[in-house]
Amino acid sequence: MSIVLDSKDSFKWHYDRGDGRYKHCWNKPYAGFVPEYKGSIGKCSCNITQDIAQNILNKGIPFFFVKKSGREYPRYIYCVYGGVIYEAVPTVPGISYHGYPWRGDLKGRTKIPHSIMKKLRKIAEEDGFLQEFDKWKKTYGK
Repeated sequence: MSIVLDSKDSFKWHYDRGDGRYKHCWNKPYAGFVPEYKGSIGKCSCNITQDIAQNILNKGIPFFFVKKSGREYPRYIYCVYGGVIYEAVPTVPGISYHGYPWRGDLKGRTKIPHSIMKKLRKIAEEDGFLQEFDKWKKTYGK
């Protein structure tokens, strides 16, 4: 994958759909999970287009900065859309990210800090999805 950014680009990070990869895709109009031998796999709503994913990512809250080769970039970016919490990880560190529904009750998952969860809740409230956010957090945020 090659990404060229210039001064007219208006985003902080590029959303990388993962061309040819379908791990986090399905044909349902809502986010959810399917079981797999290593644990559940998050599936994104089929209604999330590239443009929507790009906007969600750039409204996201970066977390756990990593320094590498003299650059600092977020290891995770947490986002919310339709009340669903998403976690994005780097595909090209500091430049592009790929996201999937977050589930905090899986073994080994990074816990989202309270300060970030509070910001995500505020975004969900501003977008009119506070009830859905609270339900997602209660169901998957243990």
